[in-house]
Amino acid sequence: MSFLHAQVSNDLEHLAADRACIAAYCTAKGRSLATMVLWREQDETVYALVRRDLSEALIKRLRMFVLRSKVTISLAELQVYGVADLSAAQAVWNLQRDGDDTFIQAPGELDGLNRSWRISPQQDTNAQASEGRWETADILAGLPWISADTQDLFIPQTLNLDLIDGINFKKGCYPGQEVVARSHYRGTIKRRMMAARSAILDTAPQVQEAADVFLASQDAEPVAAARIINRAWQAEQQRLYVLMEVVLADLEQGQFQLEQGQALELQPLPYALPELSSSDGTN
Repeated sequence: MSFLHAQVSNDLEHLAADRACIAAYCTAKGRSLATMVLWREQDETVYALVRRDLSEALIKRLRMFVLRSKVTISLAELQVYGVADLSAAQAVWNLQRDGDDTFIQAPGELDGLNRSWRISPQQDTNAQASEGRWETADILAGLPWISADTQDLFIPQTLNLDLIDGINFKKGCYPGQEVVARSHYRGTIKRRMMAARSAILDTAPQVQEAADVFLASQDAEPVAAARIINRAWQAEQQRLYVLMEVVLADLEQGQFQLEQGQALELQPLPYALPELSSSDGTN
């Protein structure tokens, strides 16, 4: 527990057994190498839910810092399912156990239904593959996932982790802590994560995470002004949804668009961005 507590942006030492949390794992310069949902078991085992494409590299990096700690880091043989149902709403990050399964309340909704992750040692043959819908729900919930393509690009505040209880500013040192704390206490956050979607499209645009988003205005050629953090194609709606890093000063400067020219319309997040609230005179 103490090893991982000293590596990530959130407080694991005081994490209750019936709670999970989100956190960032950063470089010394404060750039996010992973975002992860973390929870603990009674035997002091700590689990981290991360993007599949960076799990092996993340394990390799963490093992470099184990040194004399009595810690074993490995890939868990567990299945992760997204669940959307009409069960009574729980607080976000609430954790419940049912036999061998663990359920963690996820932020946001899917088609008006409550969302949770089900972590199980068993494969569920009845599970329906619909990653696009689940990923779209993550985007609309303002929940960022660092991938292999976006490692080392964003500080945690750019990912809005400070707004979803992903950073504990009172805990001790961890990689990048000085940079993260300086940005917080000096109030120097100039970039934030925003959600956006395309109009209805005939086909899914070929857009990768970490790709540039452009700002177009009537008076100038489009210029690269934002960067995609996550993307999801919602096949039923025929729309592309994205989370993107935006320079706040650019929000009133023009229309965001993909490199191929498709316009993006900003979507509301379920939490307020304090820099925008203070600029318009609201609390």
